[in-house]
Amino acid sequence: MDVESFEPPPELDLGRQLKVLIHGWNADRNHVSILPIRTAYLVQDAQNLLVADWSPVAVLLYPTARDLVLPVANRLGSILARFIKRVGIDPSQVHIIGHSLGAHIAGNVGRHMDGKLRRVTALDPAGPLFALDSKDAVGPDNAQFVDVIHTDGLTLGENVVRGNADFFPNSGTPPQPGCETLDVFTLHSCSHARSTGFFAESILLPYSFISCACSREEISRKDDICLPDVRETSLRECVPMGEALGPSARGTFFTRTSRVPPFGLGNHTMGGQASNRH
Repeated sequence: MDVESFEPPPELDLGRQLKVLIHGWNADRNHVSILPIRTAYLVQDAQNLLVADWSPVAVLLYPTARDLVLPVANRLGSILARFIKRVGIDPSQVHIIGHSLGAHIAGNVGRHMDGKLRRVTALDPAGPLFALDSKDAVGPDNAQFVDVIHTDGLTLGENVVRGNADFFPNSGTPPQPGCETLDVFTLHSCSHARSTGFFAESILLPYSFISCACSREEISRKDDICLPDVRETSLRECVPMGEALGPSARGTFFTRTSRVPPFGLGNHTMGGQASNRH
């Protein structure tokens, strides 16, 4: 679909949230890394969906593609701004979800829109050639609310706090459960793509990934104290990671996941009784 010439059919509900998906490096709009998210939104059928395709740049050598993050984002932002204005969608209805290099592009699209978008979700933002102070990295001011899910920190992803709320499932570093062998063969793409698998699952199972506020030190130690069914956590904020996350969440959060789908453990993160503290 060419969004520049798109005329909305009368049955299209423009009051719904608009979800915009942005794939990562070496991918396209049909790539296995983001297909589960697209499928989950289509199955749920509660939002409008656009899937960006920047594959002509994404297939270039990584350093080149990384250098083009800002121009690609500005181009996408310009198209999106014209599109929502023409069909009558308010920026506060728009939620952009990006993976890897696409997570930084998503942030810059939000920046292009003056931070007015409802939400930017960064799924394992790309780490290589990004520094803590990179001006074109995703950041907390890119939208009204920015959340980040880290799954391959220190390798293909970042171990850097970039959002209003940053989630570190299984401490956010590789190997993610179930990726131990696969990461060796795929050079970490299994752990890197877990972020999209977790987010896709959260669309249809919104309370699958109950995550609790925890310091970076506690997260790196994978402390049980971070889990929702430990008695001492009653004073900790516990929120659902993923689609159902509310915009008031702030800080760093920890959760554990299963090795195979469904990945979410709900509140049964230690095999104990479920907690009602969310």
